[in-house]
Amino acid sequence: MKRVLLAIFTIFLFTFGFAQSAGAEGVQSKDERPQVKLTDEQKAELGKIHEDLHVKKKELINKYVEYGVFTEEQGKAMIEKLEERYSKLKENNYMMRWHHYHKMKERHLR
Repeated sequence: MKRVLLAIFTIFLFTFGFAQSAGAEGVQSKDERPQVKLTDEQKAELGKIHEDLHVKKKELINKYVEYGVFTEEQGKAMIEKLEERYSKLKENNYMMRWHHYHKMKERHLR
């Protein structure tokens, strides 16, 4: 019985130990991520695209309010949140930050 338990324990140890180290190979740490500097032309192009998206998202929210899917209050709250995110994006020169994604990915690989 002890040998069976030892064998099962050893299999689990090797299985989970190697799976964790193999999954962490492609992940870059914060220090290894490339630091990209956008030119003014690139920022302008990204800014135009983001502005178009921002306008379209506001139109979409207003249509949902018009059709009764969202209340006026919900629509206003959604547009406020959208405005906050857009202003932060502009402050960061249209460099999207995915902190929550990288944190989740790093936490998963531990």
